Amino acid sequence: MKGLTLGVTLLAMAVFQAPPQKFIPDPVQSSDLKVQLDLVGTMPSKTNPTSPAVAGSTLLLIDQGGALFAWNGTRADLLLSKTTVPPGVKLIGAEPFLNVAANKPGTTVYVMFISTSVPKDVPKRPSPRDQSEAWYLLYAFDFDGTNLTRPRPIVALQERWDGHSGGGMTVLPDDSVLFAAGDNGDSYEDGLLNAQNPTNHLAKIVQIDPATGAVKVVAVGVRACQRLTIDTFDGEARLSFVDPGGWVSEELDSIRVADLLAPTPPNFGWGRAAIDKRSREGTFYIDQTGNSIAKAPLDEPGFVQPVAEFGREKAPQVAISGPVHSPSSFKTITFLFGDLANGGVYAVTGAPSALHQPVLAVMLVNNQGQTITLKALSNGPRGDPRFFNFPDGTAGLLVEATGQFFRLTEVAR
Repeated sequence: MKGLTLGVTLLAMAVFQAPPQKFIPDPVQSSDLKVQLDLVGTMPSKTNPTSPAVAGSTLLLIDQGGALFAWNGTRADLLLSKTTVPPGVKLIGAEPFLNVAANKPGTTVYVMFISTSVPKDVPKRPSPRDQSEAWYLLYAFDFDGTNLTRPRPIVALQERWDGHSGGGMTVLPDDSVLFAAGDNGDSYEDGLLNAQNPTNHLAKIVQIDPATGAVKVVAVGVRACQRLTIDTFDGEARLSFVDPGGWVSEELDSIRVADLLAPTPPNFGWGRAAIDKRSREGTFYIDQTGNSIAKAPLDEPGFVQPVAEFGREKAPQVAISGPVHSPSSFKTITFLFGDLANGGVYAVTGAPSALHQPVLAVMLVNNQGQTITLKALSNGPRGDPRFFNFPDGTAGLLVEATGQFFRLTEVAR
């Protein structure tokens, strides 16, 4: 199964097939990295699964099609469904439960709905994009490990529900919510002017104050990030994410949280920049239909450089997924990520502060040491891996087509 955001992307790719690109990232490198998959469980609903989230000691299983479950170690208990959403929510699209995040104790769970309505007196931020007939609608719930109670709306951000929705979400130590709103565009665009305009929320990471609904743009030029993760490296918290490209570059990005929250929002490059009207995808300049036209300087001032990037690798479709970091699961690997369309699994092994690292291919094995593939596990033409962390910090992978989720362990070389 694929979410509407990436479904639209891949449909557009099929209709508007890009010509061979003159400028492309370095190819993925072979490696002797191996990761073992051990089956943990299966979601009872698999209409449109995405990366699970952690709420304290509970793993939350998210079906973007309209279901949220709590995994108790042996079974999944339903917490929220299309029929039990708050009265002010009118769901729309294939991913109306866009994403879920929780505070560190797990006592507050945030759900981002896609809704055509907004409850009275909820702060609303309009979108400059035409045909924006829906809303990212953020709700907070109290959570006791078993039930979601006391729903309360926080803020609504207008969106075009059938474009790139993004959806990455996490909670900072001060309990503010970070949310990645997509550019709401299509695959054959370059991000337009909206992605670089800090006065709107499109193609941005925003910080939301749950107490007031206040929204602050903390990063610009982020195309369609679907997972945000905060991890500690050398005593400093870093926000890391992958950003799917159009025709050219699939990015792994990372930034110190302190830099993210600086007065001037960092710029990850997507969209037409005010300084030169150029659009960037990874380390490349692209034209208005998304084709690469030149290589950008690797140290280009004013833009955050990717930790790593890869291209289409001659495949007709590509869509990056991830990342996941886990010192308890990985000894060599810093971040593991993959490709939704083809099921490839990749890694980087350097510190996240080291930029332009090579992307390394990773082999998957079962507990008997036999090689396996995500396409075989999904019983279909796609691999569709969704990466996450379990409550104990170990790394996990969920296969969209089957709803099965696995614990990951790097195999010693």
